[in-house]
Amino acid sequence: MAKAASKLGWKVVGGAATALAGTAASRGVTAVYRKVRKSDPPVNPADPDTAWAEAIAWAAISGLAIGLGRLAAERTVARGWARATGSPPPGMVRPEVSTSTD
Repeated sequence: MAKAASKLGWKVVGGAATALAGTAASRGVTAVYRKVRKSDPPVNPADPDTAWAEAIAWAAISGLAIGLGRLAAERTVARGWARATGSPPPGMVRPEVSTSTD
């Protein structure tokens, strides 16, 4: 039962952290885009009326920023989880290092 609760707890904590980080990164990238380009980012980069260069730039920049933000948040929360519980979050157990010389 404790293992299931631990797994659920990690899903809630890890999920909330990555969702918040993704939202923050998205807002940040949008603000920077507006400041640099002096216009709003494309609402839907797949829209045929959006220029290819603009669609590709927006997809690359926003994808990178959101991905890095989520990664940083999950790593930070995982470190806190490990400190609080004494073990890594469920699903992040490191494989044992083999000491054999076979």
